[in-house]
Amino acid sequence: MTLSLCEVIWVDAYMEGEWTEYSSPKTEDTLVATYGLLVHKDKKWVVLAMTYIDGKAPYWGSLWHIPRGMVKSIREIESVSKKPMLNNSEQTPPRSYPVEIKQLQSI
Repeated sequence: MTLSLCEVIWVDAYMEGEWTEYSSPKTEDTLVATYGLLVHKDKKWVVLAMTYIDGKAPYWGSLWHIPRGMVKSIREIESVSKKPMLNNSEQTPPRSYPVEIKQLQSI
């Protein structure tokens, strides 16, 4: 079984907290890119998670609930295994890993 690692481009709401003259908002000024594991998608919502724990009762961590009306595009970056992988000769990490685990520990 696999999960979809996705990029969701959507229009975010915003506010201006100071006194200002009104100018018409532009969609391109409020576009947001959010990346995560696709949990759910229907006519009302797109839900992404930062973390997944497999098991009888799977758990999702850090859920993003994005109203579907705000979504401009959904792109699957890659399909990833539901089971965590170690970086060894028998298993290869997904191509999206930017650096080796050893490098991350030294940061």
